Amino acid sequence: SYPEETKFLRSELYKWAGDANCYDKDEPYIEVVTSPNNPDGSIRGTVVNREGGKAIHDLAYYWPQYAPITSKADHDAMLFTFSKATGHAGTRIG
Repeated sequence: SYPEETKFLRSELYKWAGDANCYDKDEPYIEVVTSPNNPDGSIRGTVVNREGGKAIHDLAYYWPQYAPITSKADHDAMLFTFSKATGHAGTRIG
């Protein structure tokens, strides 16, 4: 849903550039890393690894019941949620 969200926000500050594995531009970037990945549970890291970029680590599934946690999460920008662990992921409250 990232391309749709980017288009919806209509910001001229950033644009969706696709899969990080295919990124080959020499310009600033933001890479979103989902780890552990859903649905396979694989632990992922950054792919682009160039200067001038930032990584946001989406750790919504960073819970021992979803994947074996083998290392401490220690990134500059991390997103967490309790909704997956408590079963409220599909619930809208408020």
